[in-house]
Amino acid sequence: MYAVSRSNKEDLEAASADRSENDTTNTPVDRRKFLSATAALGVAGIAGCASSSDNGTEQTDEASTDAEETTTSSGTAESTSEPATGEVTLVHDTHVHGSYGDLEEAANIATYFDLMNQIADNNDHSIKVGSGDDLATSILSAQFDGKHIVDAFNEGGLEFDTFGNHDFDRGPDVLRDRISDSDFQWVSANARNAQTGDVFGAEQGASQYELVSAGDVTVGLTGIINVEAPTITTMGETTEVPGLEAPVEEVVTEMRDDGADLVVVLSHVASPAAVELAESVDGIDAIVGDHAATFSEEPQVVNDTVLSFVDDEYDYLGELTLTVEDGERTDHSLTVYDTAAAVDEGRVEPHPGVLEIAENYESKLSDELDVVIGETTVPLDAREDTVRSEESNFGNYIADALRSHGNADVAIQNGGGIRTDELYPEGDITRRMVYSVLPFGNNQVTIEVTGETLVEALELSSTGGGGFLQVSGMRYTYDPDKSKGDRVTEVTVGGEPLDTEATYTVATNGFTATGGDSYTMFQDAPRIIDANEGELLSVIVEDAIEEDGTISPSVEGRIKTE
Repeated sequence: MYAVSRSNKEDLEAASADRSENDTTNTPVDRRKFLSATAALGVAGIAGCASSSDNGTEQTDEASTDAEETTTSSGTAESTSEPATGEVTLVHDTHVHGSYGDLEEAANIATYFDLMNQIADNNDHSIKVGSGDDLATSILSAQFDGKHIVDAFNEGGLEFDTFGNHDFDRGPDVLRDRISDSDFQWVSANARNAQTGDVFGAEQGASQYELVSAGDVTVGLTGIINVEAPTITTMGETTEVPGLEAPVEEVVTEMRDDGADLVVVLSHVASPAAVELAESVDGIDAIVGDHAATFSEEPQVVNDTVLSFVDDEYDYLGELTLTVEDGERTDHSLTVYDTAAAVDEGRVEPHPGVLEIAENYESKLSDELDVVIGETTVPLDAREDTVRSEESNFGNYIADALRSHGNADVAIQNGGGIRTDELYPEGDITRRMVYSVLPFGNNQVTIEVTGETLVEALELSSTGGGGFLQVSGMRYTYDPDKSKGDRVTEVTVGGEPLDTEATYTVATNGFTATGGDSYTMFQDAPRIIDANEGELLSVIVEDAIEEDGTISPSVEGRIKTE
């Protein structure tokens, strides 16, 4: 997949050689100063690491060079006497989840940006884009609130990005700060300020769309966020997602009226939803990106819209070229590049400036995180397929620690809050591992609910996905073949049958307690311990492991299906 044709390989080699002799893109330049030294890990360290920084306008030499070839505006494009003719290339990935990748391996953020810039340099008119979910959910994100990604993207020369649900994980105010920090442009058609109807982050520089002049061709770019985002992240009371088709159709019409020859949507919706959007809304030339990690070497074409999905987290880059003749798109082509293969073949090296940034941020964490805090005699299951659909031994341990710390009857932990998608082998447990599995800044909350409310929550859990609950202090059985509302067939608490009229104390995390994953039945429940009083979940689990020393959690039959 890396460089499908011989000529393309040779072109990239030539571009790389030319860059090394003439381009100053990779020369370190003055950047915003880094965050101050990382505080000792704990509640303050993990939950509050946003820092004020200059909202400067510095750009790398490469960004300035691109600006000479491709200009951007939010206004109406200049009309020309002749219909546009030319080619525009979109260089795109899917999303990086706040991770740098493994800097010791071939595919990582530094090699990714070197490859991205080579591809861009090899085309006359290129636009380098992301598609949301870039600022979280890594351990670095928990510590640095996504600034580590913005700094790297600024240095690497990304030009446009859109919002994904995880970009809101640290809250809307933090995301606004990251927009202010960005040299690249944030665009979104459907992440809106509920009070003004304008795009989220407008005051910090975000826009519903932008027009880019690429030679004779005017390109309109917008973005989309998944419609379920308000229920699965922390968007705040004044942020809304008013659907998908209607806001996109509105923005597409505006871009066309303003002179766009091509319309491009940076997508953070699942590929089936993107297909439905293409079917429903006319006038979209390309949709790039995905909410999941869909991969395809060939683009789909739906209702004359080209859709391209190239996986996530630095594995691949897409080079989608759109051809315009006499004002109409007449052709397209897609080349998918394998980052690791490009490195192995010696055609890509780490981008020095991006690598320096990544190493600086990584070093801030190493002394605190690469510390052994205990050991496990059994593999610990944090795999996504497990924690979002069935009982997990690591999910049990996390829920047990939460229940013990909260002194509650039961504890519930949403599977979507257990990250990494790893099966950890027996052996040492490091602090880094715990904070990677539990990267969100969620504090413990203890609430009081009736047995009836608990059953309602378990009914919702039985639908699976990120809201699937790992539990402690209770056992339940459900029938997935029954209709919603009738699936839960048996529940015990503390070994006794659940009493629907009794009151139980429930330890959970702040996200679930405030209605995340649609657990709205908890929003108004009386608080015994509120989020501003509770300990950070990752600290609770870390302390439990340190106290136990050696752990051997198992699957005990807490969750059964009929």
